[in-house]
Amino acid sequence: MAKMEIYKCKTCLKYTFPKKYFCSNCGGIDYDLVVAQSGTVKEISLINHMLGQKDWKPRNIANIETNLGICITVGIEDNIKVGDLVALSSDNGVPIGKKSR
Repeated sequence: MAKMEIYKCKTCLKYTFPKKYFCSNCGGIDYDLVVAQSGTVKEISLINHMLGQKDWKPRNIANIETNLGICITVGIEDNIKVGDLVALSSDNGVPIGKKSR
């Protein structure tokens, strides 16, 4: 798994994920990549089905407030609860949260 990278506008320093064509704050188009290492679980949802998918297994996703202050949606392990600190990574561009040890 790769590091979880968040985009930071070079002009106004606003964080965003996923990358936008232009910054919603200042209109800039140049970004730096910044690693988000961890975050706190704010909400959890269960995805019971996915359109067009066969043999879908329900899975949890969560709204995470990263150590950078931006909130992102990530896939999580079943044993994670609201308020837990999670380590962030990326699997083929998909954000993943795993319980910090």
